Amino acid sequence: MATQTQTTAKEARLSARSEQDFADLIAQVLIDERDAEKVVDFLTKLNVPKVFEPGTELVIKPEGITSASDFDVETEISNGFVKFTDRHVRKLKWHVSHPALDGVEQVIVLYRSVGYIAQLRISRILHLLKERDTLTTFEWGMARELLNRTYRDFRQATSIVTQAWLDALKESNDSEAVKVALTPLPQIIRNQSKVLADLRDQLERARLTLAVKPDGYPPVRPPRYFGGDLLDSVSWKHFWGEVAIMADNLNQHVLN
Repeated sequence: MATQTQTTAKEARLSARSEQDFADLIAQVLIDERDAEKVVDFLTKLNVPKVFEPGTELVIKPEGITSASDFDVETEISNGFVKFTDRHVRKLKWHVSHPALDGVEQVIVLYRSVGYIAQLRISRILHLLKERDTLTTFEWGMARELLNRTYRDFRQATSIVTQAWLDALKESNDSEAVKVALTPLPQIIRNQSKVLADLRDQLERARLTLAVKPDGYPPVRPPRYFGGDLLDSVSWKHFWGEVAIMADNLNQHVLN
């Protein structure tokens, strides 16, 4: 196991040969590695692919989702997902201050990678919810906290790419060249947004089949909102409206 872990850590520090290799490597580690601390270490060191592959959609190995087995372990693993996302959001912000045309492909790869991680995180929590009839208050509370963090991370990445970075890119480069370079990005954002919206619908359907058992009280249906929780329908509508406006802003620039 030590040799396997050392090899995996080395792989994590290298960029995958392709975007699908990147996705497959993450799923395989989640399938094979039972030590959550080592998974966190892997995700913390993981780099994104070097090359963007237009016209492809990243596919998650089903076992990379169904390997999620426990809320306590998933909460620990989520620390690795958060560290990966935070590190690569910082890289997106770096591109805002370095808005070069030859960096567009890398921004697209960064955005796709953050979106893939969001999809994987949500899918694993959804799997845990579907596997249970009754949750503890801790389990439901952690599920909501992890889901909210994941959707907000995706919104932040989308905001950077469609607003601050786009504005900096337009100010520093030829407008026609920028339009050409950005051609694939609006569809990528639409596709990723649709995937995450569909997952939210599945989460709501799963919630309706569940019960939460507070200590000393009878089971109740899991509450879907508190303090701006994105599972609340109003909060979700506002959240998704913001994402739609961001995507439309980018699309209008590319088309006009």
